[in-house]
Amino acid sequence: MDVSTSSSTSLPAEKSGSIDVELSGPKLPASDGTPTPVGDIESAPVSSGKVRVAVAGDQTGRSRRLATATRDAVDASVERIGSGIETIGAGVSKLGEKSKKVPLVGAGISRVGEGITQVGESLHALPRATKTRRGRLLVRSLFVGFVLVASWITVIVALQLHGNETPDFRPVAEKLLIDLSRSQASIEDVYDKASPRFQEMVRKERFVDDMNDLSATVGKFREITAVGDTLVTSGPTGRIGRVSLLVLYDKATCKATVSLHEDQGTWKLLGVGVDLPPELTITQAQREERVQACKDPMAKSCDLYVAANAILEKLRDGQADAVWDDASQVFQKQEEKSRFSALQAEHNTLLGPYARILRVTEAKVIGGTSATFDVITEYAKSSGVRATFGFYRGSRTQAWKLRSFKTVMPLPRAGEAVPTVPPKAGAHPDASGSGKGSGGPRLGVP
Repeated sequence: MDVSTSSSTSLPAEKSGSIDVELSGPKLPASDGTPTPVGDIESAPVSSGKVRVAVAGDQTGRSRRLATATRDAVDASVERIGSGIETIGAGVSKLGEKSKKVPLVGAGISRVGEGITQVGESLHALPRATKTRRGRLLVRSLFVGFVLVASWITVIVALQLHGNETPDFRPVAEKLLIDLSRSQASIEDVYDKASPRFQEMVRKERFVDDMNDLSATVGKFREITAVGDTLVTSGPTGRIGRVSLLVLYDKATCKATVSLHEDQGTWKLLGVGVDLPPELTITQAQREERVQACKDPMAKSCDLYVAANAILEKLRDGQADAVWDDASQVFQKQEEKSRFSALQAEHNTLLGPYARILRVTEAKVIGGTSATFDVITEYAKSSGVRATFGFYRGSRTQAWKLRSFKTVMPLPRAGEAVPTVPPKAGAHPDASGSGKGSGGPRLGVP
């Protein structure tokens, strides 16, 4: 299209200052309005001029794809776990609905199923929460909180378990029961290795006698069939342990309790108790046999017979003072030395010289330290005089000491004159021919 100036001068278009303007096509559109096609180049979109800028720290395309893939895999795994937990919760809920008729049980199962379902739903929705920045921050905080709480609970439980750790007492108790069932030497060895507290409370002789009596009652130890309660306590003297057992012996199955004391890092015997079953009976003959001092009390090997015979011979020879000096402290506190000598001199005058022991009517040893020895004796002027001895010793290795002594004077026969003995100078007023036995009543172990 030619545009001319307002000048009336007739000049060529290129010199007249006109502007050539091209249309989109060399041809004018048809007068009837038919559209004219446009070329490809002319119809291409125009660039907006945006410039891409790489910021420092941004992930590269490959690392971003790996992180995205990893996150998607984790999200998918969490969703699958959540779906699985939801399925389990639904199954438990159905089980609770079917068991609603059962009192208490059905409602409890339904509540458990609902709780499991809620946990599954939470896990299923967790990946969607991490799509936003706030959601990721929330999930990270939740994870850190779970880790801290779990660590704290683990530390507390570990400390409690370590502080309340209960040892296994079965091997220690089994070894003790085996040793106590073997022999007297083995029992003494157990006592020597026991806790110092046990040795302070129980004498060795008494412990040995009790264990021998137990073996005679229930027989030999076989095995521990069951272990009951185990208790460990701490006190001023250290740790104390106790274990309840069911023990099999030859003759019965008994309940037993073994107490232990931790001394210098080693568990030692503090006590042992055995409950005898009611069906296990002990006859009187068995009881008497267990306390019998000697198999043959008239034999020279019986220590009680030897001790009693030696005392009677000393009294016959006028050595009453020596008998008093060798007696126990209990006897010396009960009987004055002068009175005892006067009474024995009176007995020698009335009965005559001692001859021999005719028969032993009783010979018992109790606890290994106390003994009773009753005999029928013969004198020159009388036969069948009863003498009762009480003996005591501190341990089995010590000699027997006189604890009590009594002579039962026979009554005079019809037609016999009662002999009289003039009192000696300085003798006790009671030291007359009254026929009283020396020594007081029998006393227990001091």
